[in-house]
Amino acid sequence: MGEEFVYLDNAATTWPKPEQVYQAVDKTMRESCANPGRSSHQMSLKAERIVEEARQAVAQFFNAPSHKNVVFTLNCTDALNIILKGLIKPGDRVITGPYEHNSVMRPLRTLQRSGTSVAIAPGTSDFSIDLDRFRNLCKEGVDYAVVSHVSNVTGCIAPVREIADIVHEKGGILILDAAQSAGIIDIDMQLLGVDVIAAPGHKGLMGPMGVGILVLGDNLPVQPFREGGTGNKSQEDSQPKELPWLLEAGTANLPGIAGLLAGIRYIQSIGVNTIAEHEKELARRLVDGLKKLDGIRFYCDPGEPQTGVISFTLDFMDVSLTGTMLDQAFNIGVRTGLHCAPAAHKTIGTFPAGTVRVSFGYYNRSDHVDRLICSLYALAR
Repeated sequence: MGEEFVYLDNAATTWPKPEQVYQAVDKTMRESCANPGRSSHQMSLKAERIVEEARQAVAQFFNAPSHKNVVFTLNCTDALNIILKGLIKPGDRVITGPYEHNSVMRPLRTLQRSGTSVAIAPGTSDFSIDLDRFRNLCKEGVDYAVVSHVSNVTGCIAPVREIADIVHEKGGILILDAAQSAGIIDIDMQLLGVDVIAAPGHKGLMGPMGVGILVLGDNLPVQPFREGGTGNKSQEDSQPKELPWLLEAGTANLPGIAGLLAGIRYIQSIGVNTIAEHEKELARRLVDGLKKLDGIRFYCDPGEPQTGVISFTLDFMDVSLTGTMLDQAFNIGVRTGLHCAPAAHKTIGTFPAGTVRVSFGYYNRSDHVDRLICSLYALAR
């Protein structure tokens, strides 16, 4: 336990953050933490410049139609709730994937109880979406499709371009849950054909907790469920109709937005592909090192992991006990259980116990992988 703590839970939130993120949050708190867009004094104007600079950066990062189509939210869950409950109506038909997080499934189930039709495409043996079944479901009608770009359980990447083509052919709108892909995979919403992106600031984008983003295509009839002060059209007692103010009510998380901006700039300085390759290389090292461990079962592509997320179970030890032993005996932090995605575990056959999930970040090193491998072999003895 004298060794450094090895953090392998980056799919939940990345840690540590780049030094620039810490500095941006601290500097904003100390020097410019007035209410952005509300007052005309210099400190408020400085705060508003931070927000607008971040909005521009996010728009460029995802190739959004306009920076005004970027809405800052509390987190990815908040972004998904805003778009799902602001767009989908009783009588609409929604199609979703087999590996969705509760941030998608719970709002959809609530909408379903109010008269929305929800259909779930099945998965395949290689942890992908069954595109043939997805296509057949769309032939029966689709108003909206909601799909996770990368599963937070298997780490597998959905074929977004193909899904977009199927959905758009039938006149539907594609909403992408980018909780596990933003900052890890290049996402060009124009090239991918994505109509809406929801993403957290605190995961692959390396920002602090408490800030998320919603990036909208043009001409989407979203209705706000949160209304209030915006600093825009204050003489009116109804919510402004223009983006981003339509969906941004109340004081923004300025330090969080400043940290998110610093995180995006850091990622751009390194390159998304460089980060992705580093995390995949660590995942490959882990899988290769554990292949000879008796009783291990992987829930990803063991030949070529697609991301830095690896899920497994051990025949000789319960997943919760495995996580506890790694933490308390070996000073290694992983995540165990259902990962807030019971639908995914039902699809891959690990419900209700779940899996042990290892998720690498840019700051993890090969010796972190080796410590985990040695620790798991020690548990097997």
